[in-house]
Order: sequence, then structure tokens, then C-alpha cells
Amino acid sequence: HPCVRGFTTAASEKSHNPKLSNKKSNLEMAAAGGVPQFASLYVGDLHQDVTEAMLYEIFNSVGPVGSIRVCRDSVTRRSLGYGYVNFHSVSDAERALDTLNYSSIKG
Repeated sequence: HPCVRGFTTAASEKSHNPKLSNKKSNLEMAAAGGVPQFASLYVGDLHQDVTEAMLYEIFNSVGPVGSIRVCRDSVTRRSLGYGYVNFHSVSDAERALDTLNYSSIKG
């Protein structure tokens, strides 16, 4: 069954570039009063046919989704069976983790 595991948080000015956000997160979090402004959830054990659109429908019902990425093989473009869902709000990511963990998606 697909599972949602843990999440990471980072502050962001407008960029969702993980490398940039990670490098600046301490500075930006201090500027934001130490409160992270978005959070990423790892979604694993996905069926090969699960798309970003399917994940968006499911996760956006919990709270506004910033972006979604299903990781794919660079040559075949087949799903690698996992992805990331980025929420604008840490509380929405926590709620998704609590309510959707181990939910079945197309499976």
C-alpha cells in the first residue's frame, strides 16, 4: 500500500528549488520568526500508473498543494514508485500525514 512518510520543512521567499531553500533555510526561518512556510511529504510504494494529477486530487482535498513530483526513470519515464507532495502550510502537511498515511491509491 502507498504510504506517506514524514516531512521536511523549509522557509521560502518564492522559490521551490530545494537546493536554494536548504541553503537559505536557517536564515529565512530566522527572518520569518522561525516558522517554516512550506513542507514536503514523501509518498512511497506508488503503483506505476499513479500520476501527479491523481496525487493532486487526493492531497489537495486536505489543503492547498504547492507542487507534486512523481519521480521517474530518466530514460523510460516510468514511475520509480515514489514522489513528493509540497504543501504551502506545515499544518496541512501534518494533517495529510495523519489522514492519508497508508491510504490505497489505485491499488
